[in-house]
Amino acid sequence: MKNLGEGHASYMHISHTNSGKKDNATPLFDWGKYYEKDGRIVMPVSVQEHHSFVDGIHIGQFADMLRKYMELF
Repeated sequence: MKNLGEGHASYMHISHTNSGKKDNATPLFDWGKYYEKDGRIVMPVSVQEHHSFVDGIHIGQFADMLRKYMELF
């Protein structure tokens, strides 16, 4: 596995185009390239959602489940 080194990231910015629909409830997920840093595997993850459709607790639950799943590898 390649170490990207200090100060490097697999992505720096993500921006989703707004559909223009007032009731767009589709959560958007993105992830960058995983890499090794300080002996650990790191993978940036971005979630964009509308607060009237998804509570922060659900994003936290998703993050916890994803972390636990990734620790299996």
